Amino acid sequence: MAVIKYNSNVLLHYSLKGNGQVFESTFGGSPIKLKIGQSSLPQIIESALYGLKAEDKKEYSFSSKNIFGVYDESKVKTMSLSAFANYKDPKPGDIIETTENDKSYFITILNRIDDKVVVDLNHPLSNKEVVFEVEILDVDNDT
Repeated sequence: MAVIKYNSNVLLHYSLKGNGQVFESTFGGSPIKLKIGQSSLPQIIESALYGLKAEDKKEYSFSSKNIFGVYDESKVKTMSLSAFANYKDPKPGDIIETTENDKSYFITILNRIDDKVVVDLNHPLSNKEVVFEVEILDVDNDT
C-alpha cells in the first residue's frame, strides 16, 4: 500500500479546530486532493502527513504560533465601514476571507460602531491550540 511522500497525490478529509471550535472541515462534504510539496497547507501540517497511507486517521495538536505566527496586537485596526461595501452587514464574529496577490487572508470583525469597524487581521486560529484531524482516502505515487 502506497505511503505519503514528497510529490504524492493525496485524497483526504481534514478539519482544523481552534480551542475546540471547528474552523474549517471537509468531513461531511467533498474531500480535497493535494500534491505533497505543492499544497497550500502550512508546511508543519503537510509534513505530518508523511508516512500515512489510505485509511489512516490521525489527529495532531500544534501551537498556532508554529503555523500562523505569534498573535500581533498591532493587527487590530479600526476601518471605515465603506471598506466592506462588498459584504452585507458585517457584524462582530464574522470572518471574511479575502485574497491579495494569490494569497488568502482572514479578517475577523470584532466590533462595529456607526460607520467604523474594528477588525483583527491576525489569522482566526492565531493564539489558539490548533488541532488538525485527517483521514487519508487515497495515495497515488505514480507521478
